[in-house]
Amino acid sequence: MDSNKSDNEGLKTFRNTYKDLESVYDTFPELCGLSGAEYWALSMIYEGITTQHDICEKLSLSRQTINSAFKQLKMRGFIRLETMDNNLREKQVHLTKEGREFVKEQIGYIHKLEETVWNKINKNEKEQITKILYKYKTLLAEELKNYKEKQNNSSEDLQSQL
Repeated sequence: MDSNKSDNEGLKTFRNTYKDLESVYDTFPELCGLSGAEYWALSMIYEGITTQHDICEKLSLSRQTINSAFKQLKMRGFIRLETMDNNLREKQVHLTKEGREFVKEQIGYIHKLEETVWNKINKNEKEQITKILYKYKTLLAEELKNYKEKQNNSSEDLQSQL
């Protein structure tokens, strides 16, 4: 069998597996009655990431998406926002008592499910999957960065020709 064809089939299988895993993770917010942005923002806040900017960066979501999530979480009484002393434009977000209870009960339960599954995988497999996924993510991010730079340069070249 042609090695390129085999590699392409392997990549196709990887993509499908990744999409399936992503689909499983997409059910987490649904189980909690939250949108994806609300769920992941609450998780980040619980883990100690408390500025809108940092949450946007960590989740790779727009400021507008996180603003919408914060509005919903605030209406539900899960968070409160405070202006930071050193930057009046940046808000720091804190869990309320209700928010902490919700996170512990709902998101904490899902984290325990993840731990249960993770503990069913042997140590060597855990190390391999983490190491390989990290490498794949890093290489893909590099290629995307190069692609964006190439696009920007092409766009600039085109504009200079006009």
